[in-house]
Formats: sequence, structure tokens, C-alpha cells
Amino acid sequence: MPLVAVHISDGVLSPLYLAVGFAAMALLMIPAVWRIDEEEVPRIGLLTAAFFVASLIHVRVGVTSVHLLLNGLIGVVVGTRAALAIAVGLGLQALLLGHGGFTTLGVNTSVMTLPAFTARWTFWLVSGSHRPIRPRRAFGAGLVSGTLAVILTAALNAAVLVVAGVEDFRVVAALVFVAHLPIAAIEGLVVGFTASYLARVKPDLLDRPKKARAAEDQESAAGPESADVVTSSQSRTGS
Repeated sequence: MPLVAVHISDGVLSPLYLAVGFAAMALLMIPAVWRIDEEEVPRIGLLTAAFFVASLIHVRVGVTSVHLLLNGLIGVVVGTRAALAIAVGLGLQALLLGHGGFTTLGVNTSVMTLPAFTARWTFWLVSGSHRPIRPRRAFGAGLVSGTLAVILTAALNAAVLVVAGVEDFRVVAALVFVAHLPIAAIEGLVVGFTASYLARVKPDLLDRPKKARAAEDQESAAGPESADVVTSSQSRTGS
């Protein structure tokens, strides 16, 4: 196991927590696969590939090296489908690169998916209600979301090592968190520039889910009608 990897390898965690990890992954996979549209599949596949390739690009931090995570970007673009993309990506990393493990797939998926969800909600919060989103606002929202996702991922990973490790991994957990602070800044910029680019060429990828958009459209459609009713009422009363 690389000393500061956020993908925990086999034999590091106790069996009980491995089972809990798979249970949590199963819960996260329910909204990820529920009523998935055919048009979403290429998007999920593309981000899965980017997530896999990111593990090959290492950044030197002191005496060791770490790699980009991109779970924040996945959360921003695919939302609740993030668990599917991350689980497949982690499985491929374990199978082809020996990065992570199969018994820890549930834990690793959960550790990376929960921050991805947080990144999506953070992106909505920072970007505001302006639709279509402007590139400059998208950059700021992506910067915050990408940075926060890495920090939360490193923190969750460190917590799992401390609580569920078969040995005392407190020193390793601290190194995991500290080593990924520079990655948080770098990935924030990556997600920010990517979101800004998508806002220019494909803004619908950064939009809210269909249900949220439908509710917003209904409210905006009801606004002018309500105003017409008030105006008509005032004209009849002579006010």
C-alpha cells in the first residue's frame, strides 16, 4: 500500500468495517442506477475514464507522491450517479494497477462518493440560481467544490484508518491528510477551469437534475401569471 494513498488496500481494515463499507456502497448505488437514462451513460463512462487515468498522474509532495482524485468533478457533473462512476473506476484501478483492493472496494467507494455529493451541492450553492451559469461563476464554484471534495476525502480516509485499521495507523492517517492538502488546491483549480469551460460549451452538464429544473421552471412560469392577476385586479378596482 502506498504510504499516503487514499485508496485503502486489502488487509488494512477489520472485517466488520469491510462489511459496513459494502453496505454503505450498496445504499449509495441505489440512486446511482435508479432510472438511469441512455443519454447519461456516455457522460458517466467519460468521467469514469478520467477518474481512472487521474490515478496515473502523480504529483510530487515532499518525499512521496500523490495523484489527483477528480471525485469532486464527478459529483459536479453527474450528481447522484457519482457512486457508479467511482465504483467502476476503483474496480479498474484495483484490477489493472493494483491500486487499492477488492475487499476494501466498498469502503473506498463510500469515502470518495460522499465528498462527491458534497461537491455537487456546494457547486449549486456557490453558483447561485443564475441559469445558464456564467463561466466566471462556474470557475469559482468549481474551485470551492473541487478543493472541498479532496479535503473531505482525505479526512474521511484518515478517520477510517484510525477507527477501522487492524493496526495503529494514526501517523499514517495524519500523513494522508497533510499530503493531500496541496492536491486539494491543485484539484480545485482543475475543477474550476473545467467547470468554466463546460459553462461555455456545454452548460447543461452543470445544471440541476430534471426534477429541480422542472420545479424552478414552474415557479418562474407562475411568476408572470401571478403578476398579471394582481394587475388585472388593480385595474378592476380602479387603484
